[in-house]
Amino acid sequence: MQTADFYELVVERHHKGSTVITSNRDPSEWIGVMSDPLLAQSAIDRLVASSYELVVEGQSYRRQQRPRHTTSSAS
Repeated sequence: MQTADFYELVVERHHKGSTVITSNRDPSEWIGVMSDPLLAQSAIDRLVASSYELVVEGQSYRRQQRPRHTTSSAS
């Protein structure tokens, strides 16, 4: 997603409804992966100002569900 698109989405939803965002990065790291740091910081400020943060720790559920590869020898 482009920074301008992300910013526009956040601004349009700000104080109008709930927005759920999932990420494997801390919001402070988002600026580094976006092309426009100013728009990114503004969007993050709006999100964080009235947000609830839920941190899930532990082993990845996805890793637990991935198929296990077994090696079999041909006779």
